[in-house]
Amino acid sequence: MRMRLLGLISATALTACGGGSDTTPAPTPAIPVAPAVPVTPPPVVPPAPSTPAEPNPPVPVVPPTPTEPTPGTPVTSPGWPTVPPVTVLPPVPVTPPVTPPVTEPTVPPTPSTGPYTLPARTVGDFATYTDVTMGWKVSVTQRITKVDANGSWENADSVSQEKGAQTIEVFDKQGGMLSTNSSGYGCSVTYAPAALQAPPSATVGATFEYASTMSIPCSKEESSRALTSKGKVVAIESKTVPAGTFTALKIVSSETNFDLRTIGASANYWVEKTCWRDTVTGLIIACNTSTDSKGTGGMSYSSVSELVSFSQAATKREFLDPIRFAGPWTGSFGAYYGTCDVNITFTGLITGACKAATRTTSVTGSVDKAGVVKLAMSVAGGATETNVGQAALFDMSGPLAGAAAPGNWALKHK
Repeated sequence: MRMRLLGLISATALTACGGGSDTTPAPTPAIPVAPAVPVTPPPVVPPAPSTPAEPNPPVPVVPPTPTEPTPGTPVTSPGWPTVPPVTVLPPVPVTPPVTPPVTEPTVPPTPSTGPYTLPARTVGDFATYTDVTMGWKVSVTQRITKVDANGSWENADSVSQEKGAQTIEVFDKQGGMLSTNSSGYGCSVTYAPAALQAPPSATVGATFEYASTMSIPCSKEESSRALTSKGKVVAIESKTVPAGTFTALKIVSSETNFDLRTIGASANYWVEKTCWRDTVTGLIIACNTSTDSKGTGGMSYSSVSELVSFSQAATKREFLDPIRFAGPWTGSFGAYYGTCDVNITFTGLITGACKAATRTTSVTGSVDKAGVVKLAMSVAGGATETNVGQAALFDMSGPLAGAAAPGNWALKHK
């Protein structure tokens, strides 16, 4: 397991992010047109009936001499009421709608090709990854515990499904691994020169090739292994993982890990990797890995790792998630509850138990993304009490309450 995680862990020494959007301009509204003035027709009055009289001899009718009406003068007809003049309004000019000029959508600038260099490391920076290999999922949290004046640093790592002492890894200022106790041996393994998997200052199109010898001083069998890494920075891409969306360098590489013994050699490894390194934080945010091994226990398998939570002081970037606390924890809850062992899931749920001289207590609870802890302590045959506290990456604590008070409780990641 530790050997498999080597690529992921050392890859954290390897460099973040951008985007834009376009908004279509709203159309200019047309100027409203004044409505036409309605014309009211004159009322129709029927002529009064005439009184019958004796017929007279016909009188010749002389037609009136027609005259041209004066403009604006109402025209009257005998026997009809006067019709008021109709005022004709001049036409209202209609302004056509203004058509906005056609513009091309704004295209975000193409990211530069680099170089992108690793930022400074700070004590307390951390990164949590999930790693899925052959269906087995674990989380790995790496916290920087020491930074030297020359820029080198140390990581303390915890794995969600493993108990025991934390892994300690030492890197030089370039991000190359100098030593680790994560390979399952009883001593620290060293690398000379430092084992690099990508250049600390990376540019699109750049190629690289490294070689290192892994020394195992406490082993009576394989005392050393040869490591190589060869690859190319092929592009800058937008990459989305659980910890967010990043602008990242895409790095394709081939690696080997060979047992140097000529007799009784164990497995040798050939690894093909595609990784994405954030151009701002310098963190590896994802890796797809395919491994072939030949020799003792040889097999082929693939794995996928992704960044799920992190915090970095130099760039003021972070994404917090309770998965960074996942794994087994143990600690003391005073004489009343005794020693407690609990487990925290990827989503922050807590289950476990405490054992004291005279009682057993079941523990349930949760820790949220900010590290706030709530614990329900249920004593067998007794009442349930609540304890609260605050979690850091590898420890959590708080004041005892109820029957156990006064005092404090504390847990540490195994």
